Amino acid sequence: MNTKICSNCGKNAAKEYVKKTDGKELKLYLCPSCYEALYPDAGEDDFFTSFLGNVGAKRSCPACGTTLDGFRSTGLLGCAYCYTAFREELMPTVKYIQGKLHHEGKAPDTGAEERYDTVRALVREQEETKKNLERAMQEHDYASADRYRELLKEVNRKLYGGEGKR
Repeated sequence: MNTKICSNCGKNAAKEYVKKTDGKELKLYLCPSCYEALYPDAGEDDFFTSFLGNVGAKRSCPACGTTLDGFRSTGLLGCAYCYTAFREELMPTVKYIQGKLHHEGKAPDTGAEERYDTVRALVREQEETKKNLERAMQEHDYASADRYRELLKEVNRKLYGGEGKR
């Protein structure tokens, strides 16, 4: 027997819930505790409807035509512009799902661009050295091949922190 795992918590056995919208079916796999948490008093209503209510239900996105009702029933937006078109209605849902309304991710630290340029230069040097090594081996110029091999080891050490065989 193939038991589905809850798509919300990822731990418990799940039951399949099917929502029919605009002739399409959306399958949700939720455990009883997650279902109760996500649908506290919505009964058979959609999870998103419990946040959005019925205000502006017939509105649609001018870019793609997705309606607010469509979003409520599937939880899916049609395009990036939907976030602008339904901003006021979406903000409570976004805040609930993500915990915040603004992004707080990491930004590159100072010196990242310089390190990137250094790595790119080392990769170019590595590629050129490999080509020269291969050409020297094909020409049976073993003295040059030894020099290129040593140079390649040095470039790999700088690039990978060791003598890697890349």
